[in-house]
Amino acid sequence: MRELLSMWKNTRMVVMVAVSAACYVAVLLPFKIAVIIPGLTEIRPGAAVPILLSFIFGPAAAWGSGFGNVIADILGGMFGPGSLFGFVGNFLYGFLPYTLWRAWRGRARPGQAGVADWFFLGFIIMVSSMAIGVVIGWGADLLGLAPFAALGNIIFLNNLLTSLILALPLIALIYPRVEKAGLAWHELMDESDIGSGKFRKIALVLVPATCLAAMIAGNLISLGLLDAQFGASGFGGESGHIAVSGGLAPFILLLLAGCCLL
Repeated sequence: MRELLSMWKNTRMVVMVAVSAACYVAVLLPFKIAVIIPGLTEIRPGAAVPILLSFIFGPAAAWGSGFGNVIADILGGMFGPGSLFGFVGNFLYGFLPYTLWRAWRGRARPGQAGVADWFFLGFIIMVSSMAIGVVIGWGADLLGLAPFAALGNIIFLNNLLTSLILALPLIALIYPRVEKAGLAWHELMDESDIGSGKFRKIALVLVPATCLAAMIAGNLISLGLLDAQFGASGFGGESGHIAVSGGLAPFILLLLAGCCLL
């Protein structure tokens, strides 16, 4: 993940951050009126944007997704404490697609290996959607804004379905043209500025497994079906946001650790 920091010395990559944020905001804002949970989430066709741009702009898309979501919250009247978790969740949502792909397929073009590539892309979208659902759902529950079982699941399903329907065909149409023009992120950055990824194969297992475990545990704790004592001493037997925040904290830390290995 070295490229997340080294990209800031590359002018073209900085421009891509601004472009990513602008594209995300432009698609998110019109749907701010289609509220699902007031002040927290809405119908988001724009969820496909970070997935697409992650493959094209790489680390710039991660920063752009985080900043873009915060800007959309401000302009859409939804800015608040939860926007911090929105930034982190959307950052990971733009970070995981290109890093998980790179961990398994290197610099191969999406779709190059045929149907198998598209199944793997669907898997990446599912993992990325779980990651943003876990982080924002956990954050909102921690702040007492909404239960994890409601918000976490809504964000996961909203992003998953939207991206499967919109992002996959957009990647197939746009990515080959961008790469042919020499404008893909890995073509603009020096190899020395990109992380070596010695532990990417480990992260390729750790990140999806953690996301899945966190989604399951978060729902069970939030619904009062699982004692949270395994996750945080002193929270056992409680339900609600205290149990969820304590029980999911280890999973959040493990997810972030896994991302550091990509």
